[in-house]
Amino acid sequence: MKSLSTLFGKAYGGISRPVWWLSLTLLINRSGTMVIFFMSVYLSQELHFNLQRVGVVMAMFGAGSLLGVFVGGRLIDRIGYYPVMLWSLVSGGILFLIVGQLHDYLLLCIGVFVLSAFGEAFRPANMAAVSYYSTAATYTRSISLNRLAINLGFSIGPAIGGFLAAHNYKLIFWVDGFTCLAAAAMVLLFLENKHDRTIPQSKADTAKPGSSPYADRIYLLFLPLAVLFAIAFFQFFSVMPLYYKQVQHLSEKYIGALMALNGLLVAGIEMILIYKIEKRWSLYNFIALGAFLLIISYLALFLANGFWWLALVTVVISFSEMFAMPFMNTFMNSRSEANKGQYASLYVMAWSAAQILTPIISTQIIAHSGYRTLWVVLAFFALLVVAGIKMLEKFSKNEAAVPVK
Repeated sequence: MKSLSTLFGKAYGGISRPVWWLSLTLLINRSGTMVIFFMSVYLSQELHFNLQRVGVVMAMFGAGSLLGVFVGGRLIDRIGYYPVMLWSLVSGGILFLIVGQLHDYLLLCIGVFVLSAFGEAFRPANMAAVSYYSTAATYTRSISLNRLAINLGFSIGPAIGGFLAAHNYKLIFWVDGFTCLAAAAMVLLFLENKHDRTIPQSKADTAKPGSSPYADRIYLLFLPLAVLFAIAFFQFFSVMPLYYKQVQHLSEKYIGALMALNGLLVAGIEMILIYKIEKRWSLYNFIALGAFLLIISYLALFLANGFWWLALVTVVISFSEMFAMPFMNTFMNSRSEANKGQYASLYVMAWSAAQILTPIISTQIIAHSGYRTLWVVLAFFALLVVAGIKMLEKFSKNEAAVPVK
């Protein structure tokens, strides 16, 4: 028992108090995250949109996010992360309440785009805030604490959302909106309004980062790999609930339980896992391992049938997330000596591009070839990430070997 408490103490020790407040803010915000999980089911079951229209509306989340994180990243480097975080949460909260009242297809497309554009500016601001409040030694664990809060919130949000959606889909928009406003209140009350600063970078796994992401060849090669990984991973949150409903015939409560399982696993395991493994292997190997587990997950869906088998697949997907995502964030941070907002913005834009592409690719493949073809395509995307990350590791080592003039 003592050794366990010591392990927890070491895993969580040294992380600054503002990072803890930031994580609590994220926990409150993400505990209300349920619209994105149930949007595809809501559009098809409640509003009776066809599969193609469902895909377009879901893609609007990514399209708006792409604009929001680009503008947000620019604003962070000019005015700081604090006002961007605050006003993104406030506007996002109000817009959730508005979008919940829309039923027209065109209005929903516009509303979801605007909601995502304002709300998703929070993500690069949050990354910049973590960099500001962390040291090189605590950055990866600070990111993992942030992700713990996000995933704990994700375990609460879908579980509650499943019950609310079974009663009235409108309620999920209200809860999502008010938790955004509550998170904004946390930022206002407990985080200081200071401009960003440059923190020292760890030399581990770092190869000559640049001051501009647009001139950083290694980073620009990394971004398409992040898009491919994100497309394969986002399927779990976008069209997968539709698969659970249409093919596996699960109720909203069981769909919410599967979504919650992912959040609980990541929240309960990732911090300890990162503490134990982060210095034992290169970040490239961890990212490649995470992508490999995605391949296994999608191939397993050919055999998985029923709630418990799908729960097992969810466990594998969760470990994929835990191995890959913290080290993808660390890679992004390790490349940025300056202009952290722009580095974070491009990284989040890669994920936003995946948010656009995932529902469009998925719904079109499902409509024409079925779910099994989709699993093969997504497994192939993950395979490309494994190969690409190993190539990127070689390029990075070559770059590090070039003497500085």
